[in-house]
Amino acid sequence: MRKLISVLIQCSIIAVCCSSHAAVLLDRVVAVVNDDVITWSELRKNIELDAGEQLKGLEGEAREKKISELEKVFLEGLIDLKLQLQQARMNGFDVRDSELDSAVADIKRKYNLTDNDLAKTLEKEGLTMEEYRTQMQEQILLAKIVNYEIRDKILVKDKEIQEYYSANEKEYGTEKKVRIRQLLFAANRDDAGQKTETEAMAEEAIKRIDKGEDFAKVTDMFVEENKASGGDLGYVSFGGLLKEIQDAIAPLQEGEVSRPFWSSAGLHIVKLEDTVPALEAEGVRNRIKETLFQKAFRSKYEDWLKTLREKASIEMNL
Repeated sequence: MRKLISVLIQCSIIAVCCSSHAAVLLDRVVAVVNDDVITWSELRKNIELDAGEQLKGLEGEAREKKISELEKVFLEGLIDLKLQLQQARMNGFDVRDSELDSAVADIKRKYNLTDNDLAKTLEKEGLTMEEYRTQMQEQILLAKIVNYEIRDKILVKDKEIQEYYSANEKEYGTEKKVRIRQLLFAANRDDAGQKTETEAMAEEAIKRIDKGEDFAKVTDMFVEENKASGGDLGYVSFGGLLKEIQDAIAPLQEGEVSRPFWSSAGLHIVKLEDTVPALEAEGVRNRIKETLFQKAFRSKYEDWLKTLREKASIEMNL
């Protein structure tokens, strides 16, 4: 469960009476974002929640030093969050109680938690249920405004997908589909007699093929097991083939035949019948689309935040 920020703690000055009637400041404002304030206590709690791993094992002065190092980065994050939540409310977005209840129920269901389990988990993280619901509410509100301002406006076109694939085709090479025919002489090349006999048969087969005889008919002629299909293996994943077969067909054009080559299975001759680009595989297309979407999202999101900051009144008092 990704923690966003703790609930905004109202900025307050608690005065205690002493002989001089002086006021002791227990909290302070570290930033003002338009009409919202960010207090030191809010910033500190946010650091302790989200930087738990970095603070793990640190105590006393070492812990305080680390928190001090993180203040600026976390304050910038809180400012960005305030700006986005303000924008959401300006656009009329809100979160209904039913939405919030549903979100909390989803978390409990996902992690198989009872109400008591959730309360104990939150307590370990230093959160009350009220604070947690406030965080969830902000998270939902944030998702709504980001969807409205950015996600819903991004359209990845087929042309962009094709161009990306063309520029990065090698990355997806093993995911293409190939249709091949194979003439396989099952033999042990470590047996000198078998090796010589098998290579002689392969040479005879390749001579016939080179002269124009049909590959399927030659296959039927030399290998009994292939008669039913003429050695046709159908469409298979290039990446799922033996490395030796991949290397043999990689330079071939459709319709071309390899030279005889050995593998652990025996001596092969293969013909490349057809190639289906990886882009036509649904998984590859979707991954490229997601890659392009995320790239566009990051760019537009950064531009949007920059615009929000330029229009805002922001005072930092760290």
